[in-house]
Amino acid sequence: MAPIAYYLFLMANAMLFIRPGELIPALGDIQIYLMFISGALLFAIPDLHNQVRLKTFIQQPVNLCVVGVTFCVLLSRLAVGHLHGADSAFMSMLKVALYYLVLVAVITTPERLRYFLMTTAICATLMIAYSIMDYRSFRDEWMGRPDMVQVIYEENRLPPHERKIMRHVPDRNGFDVYGNEVFFFRLCGLGIFHDPNDVSLLIVATAVISLYFFTDPQMVGVRYLWLIPLVVGGVAMYYTYSRGGILASGVGLMAWLSTRYGGKVAMVIGLLCAMAVPVALGRAGNIDISSGTGQNRIQHWSDGLMAIRNSRVIFGIGAGNYTEVSSHVAHNSYVHSFVELGFIGGTFFFGCFFLPAYTFFLMKRLHFWIESPELRRVFPYVAAILAEWCMGMCTLSRCYVPSTYMVVGLGAAYVNLVGFYRTHPKPLITLNRTTLAIWVTASFCLLVGAYVFVRLFVRW
Repeated sequence: MAPIAYYLFLMANAMLFIRPGELIPALGDIQIYLMFISGALLFAIPDLHNQVRLKTFIQQPVNLCVVGVTFCVLLSRLAVGHLHGADSAFMSMLKVALYYLVLVAVITTPERLRYFLMTTAICATLMIAYSIMDYRSFRDEWMGRPDMVQVIYEENRLPPHERKIMRHVPDRNGFDVYGNEVFFFRLCGLGIFHDPNDVSLLIVATAVISLYFFTDPQMVGVRYLWLIPLVVGGVAMYYTYSRGGILASGVGLMAWLSTRYGGKVAMVIGLLCAMAVPVALGRAGNIDISSGTGQNRIQHWSDGLMAIRNSRVIFGIGAGNYTEVSSHVAHNSYVHSFVELGFIGGTFFFGCFFLPAYTFFLMKRLHFWIESPELRRVFPYVAAILAEWCMGMCTLSRCYVPSTYMVVGLGAAYVNLVGFYRTHPKPLITLNRTTLAIWVTASFCLLVGAYVFVRLFVRW
């Protein structure tokens, strides 16, 4: 049963990137992803039971965090009396939680982890390549059209989930000599990656995986094919014009360098790259929090944080209710989770990333020896993906989508494998008093730090 569940999960995961309904309109509303993930769930039931036991929650606290976020989605709605839609919000997050649980249940060997990374990179590259072609044809069609500006302004007034003509995000680039606004387009992906910053995080993760296989001594000759995703990703990253993607790639590089060569090497190279970015990347490297997009996001953070300066700090304002206290979502998943789910739910969401990262930190600091050669070689790459996604969560509100928990699941599955593939299998981290105290203290410091940051830098 387990191999069937694994292969069905790989197919379901592929559907996150290759969206048949968007590529082939004739398929209509057929839920192909739902079919595969349901099949994987059915065949993985015995293993899923193990993932939600109390013993497993203690030995792998990330599972507890994901389940905690799921129930806090419901509790946050009930706490503020928003019963309408509470069941649909809970069921939506429950589907995401089941995706995560299937992931950690079926990736039980280094080989399965390897092929999970391989299929993810291949499917992501196909989607990114298609998005580049679509972007170029779309840009050629719309740039210079006399009705372009009118259509942009009309679609800006549409609800967020309304289907729009503008498949790629229009953005302003100042004014021409006649005082007219100058627009350009930013590349978007398919499905849940229909945002320049979303797809930029995927591009960085795909590049990291491609480097892992490109440097694989086992892949003699064919390893050069992994240069293709790097080239495709480089072109797509340029078209996204994503500052968040640049920050994420920098943090990912620092994590890769520090886990492979040490912190001093990472700091020196990171400093050199930081100095070169503003010159080399133009708009994407121009990161300013005193005005423009950067300041707008700080204002949205402030709106949300001010809304929980009372009893709502415990359970939040309710999942999906951020736009009731601000004109936009937070564009920061950590702030977003604290505001909507309260300190309890925000701590669970923060723990999804903090606990794997803390485990990696301890492994490096204590010079932990990874006995499996394959797991030892992939360690810097998994650390880089986790780090760049953690950074990306600072620029996106993505608390309840599968892509977030794909990366969370990757980190948790890796920690599980390293602990299991030892002479004497033992969990790398357990939910004891020390771990709990460090986790909750770090979460509290993050929330307080966010308050202090917006108070210092918000401009009204």
